Amino acid sequence: MRSRFLRWIPAPLLVVGMTASAARAQEGINLNEAENMFSYNVVELRDQLKFGLRVAFPEQEAFVDEVVAKVDSGELSRAMVNVVFVWARKRNPRIPFPYFELVMRLLAEKRGVVFSSGA
Repeated sequence: MRSRFLRWIPAPLLVVGMTASAARAQEGINLNEAENMFSYNVVELRDQLKFGLRVAFPEQEAFVDEVVAKVDSGELSRAMVNVVFVWARKRNPRIPFPYFELVMRLLAEKRGVVFSSGA
């Protein structure tokens, strides 16, 4: 049974209106979470990685600096770094850095980018 308000709206118009609103709601859905994060970058990439990955050692900080340099030079995309960053934090919230480093090295190598600091 329709409510008092909906009783006055013809059924075909009601269905069209509901379909249009559902389509508008789905327009905002994007499968690439990293690209959407790009518009929310209010923190410098170095700070995001250093504090978000819980960098604890000078070697880890050097790797983060190298990642930032490769993003600034255009060798790596910020979106790719964001995807790996989010994945590493979900994988191990307490100690995400080793996961981030491993996957960044693998993905970068597939793109022909080599990091100088050893693993």
